[in-house]
Amino acid sequence: MPDSNDEKLIVELVACSRCGNPFMVEKGKKSSGDLVCDNCIKLEQRKKQLALGVIDNVLESQKEIGDSIMEVKNKISQSQSNKQFFLEKIKRKSESLTKSIELLQKIDKTKEEKFIDEYKKLFEKLKKDYS
Repeated sequence: MPDSNDEKLIVELVACSRCGNPFMVEKGKKSSGDLVCDNCIKLEQRKKQLALGVIDNVLESQKEIGDSIMEVKNKISQSQSNKQFFLEKIKRKSESLTKSIELLQKIDKTKEEKFIDEYKKLFEKLKKDYS
């Protein structure tokens, strides 16, 4: 069987243009571009995968932070409504007590029955509201 160069694989050792490590390529296959070894190609693919993973993590973190901000806003809003409720309650108590004092002063001065009845009604209302 004759040996022919057509059937043999002829390779040469060249340096990777990125890392400088030697690797084998077919002789005459040099292209005008850079020659890059398989390790550098795999490394580049792994970097891309990691970058995508980091982007996903960042997006997930941003979503969690956004949800947390919305939760805090809701709590603040709820707190404001609770504050407003209690302020209204204090205002009503204050008005009732002010009216009660006025009625007591009128009863003290005039001793009229209508002020006494009014005071009794106010007292019953206060009792019902705060019990």
